Amino acid sequence: TTLFRSGRESSPSRHPLRASFWTVPYRTILYGTAQKGSSPVPRTARLTRDDWAAAALDALAAGGVAAVAVEPVAARLGAAKSSFYWLFDGRSALLEAALERWERTQTEQVVDRLAGIPGPADRLRYLFRHAFTATAMPGADLALRLLSEPDESARGVAERVTRRRLTVLTEAFADLGLPPAQARHHAVASYAAYLGTAALGQISA
Repeated sequence: TTLFRSGRESSPSRHPLRASFWTVPYRTILYGTAQKGSSPVPRTARLTRDDWAAAALDALAAGGVAAVAVEPVAARLGAAKSSFYWLFDGRSALLEAALERWERTQTEQVVDRLAGIPGPADRLRYLFRHAFTATAMPGADLALRLLSEPDESARGVAERVTRRRLTVLTEAFADLGLPPAQARHHAVASYAAYLGTAALGQISA
């Protein structure tokens, strides 16, 4: 388990004979047929939006916002570029899905896990142990890099994630009995140490 970093969730296994469907804007895909209209869906449309989002997140972690483009992400999936447009309106929608996945899996799901740990000291120990263990992994510095992205949507998500993480840390330190200002100071110092360690880890420093 890694916390506060980019990465892929494992997708549920799919059997070719399994009746399965998913919905996308204006279309419902049912393995080879589209309920809207009669045009056949390419075989690669069996890939879900989340498959594409996960691959786009990998690209984002490796090369930043500029690396999230339809052709290279399709190549990562072994999919035809044309199949992308059955699931997304365009490249900006793919970037949005990648950012949403990053925020959900690397912040909100982490917060949910922390909520199940009753003691603030135990929550902080759990968080720091897993977060700092992950800092040497590829893309661990994504939160820091996105804060300096010229792309406003990416930077906006990074700013929201940063505020959310700092709030969680501040609350944990406050639950230890620290005054608000001191709890905030410890939260900022801890998160800055995490970001710095993640950045240094990318160059094996």
